[in-house]
Amino acid sequence: MRALVCDTLTDDFSGLSLKDIPIPEVGKGEVLVRVSAASVNFPDLLMSQGKYQMKPELPFTQGMECAGIVEAVGEGVTEFAPGDRVVGGNKTGAFAENAVLPAAGLSRVPETMELAEAAAYPAAYLTAYVALVRRANLQAGETLLVHGASGGVGMAAVDVGKLLGATVIATSASDKKLDTVLAHGADYVINVSQGFRDKVKTLTA
Repeated sequence: MRALVCDTLTDDFSGLSLKDIPIPEVGKGEVLVRVSAASVNFPDLLMSQGKYQMKPELPFTQGMECAGIVEAVGEGVTEFAPGDRVVGGNKTGAFAENAVLPAAGLSRVPETMELAEAAAYPAAYLTAYVALVRRANLQAGETLLVHGASGGVGMAAVDVGKLLGATVIATSASDKKLDTVLAHGADYVINVSQGFRDKVKTLTA
């Protein structure tokens, strides 16, 4: 199978290359997925540079999360079967034609959702959910300020904030990106290149 492999740690991606490698074997509690789409997250970059908290042994296949179709299941896996549409992640291995993922971290993808869309959910939306629900305990009627709202986690935070009933103020340094965030559901947008404190105070007065 084809995979994006990291052979050496560099700051300029020169240590990454597309290679033909064997399809990984499925172990106990694991699922083999034929990858339809994978998402790129900041930790992927850090791992290729050797700057992430987890440092895989070289060489390793890049990629933390993906969506696709179940090809095979390992021993003890009863909740998934070949043909299921799933999304999930692992520490590495998602940037390949096939990936082995822990069954415990998989979720089914409904037929109404594209697999490419589902692949972008795990890291971004889980980060936003934990931050806003478990940590901040955001409540309906409160105001949420999202900096860098046009990124993956930022867009997810806008979604989660609106679902929780908050008023969402989103920021970015680009008017074009702010147009995207506004169309995504933010109530107000602010270009931070012109400052944001006074505008936030006005909006929340």
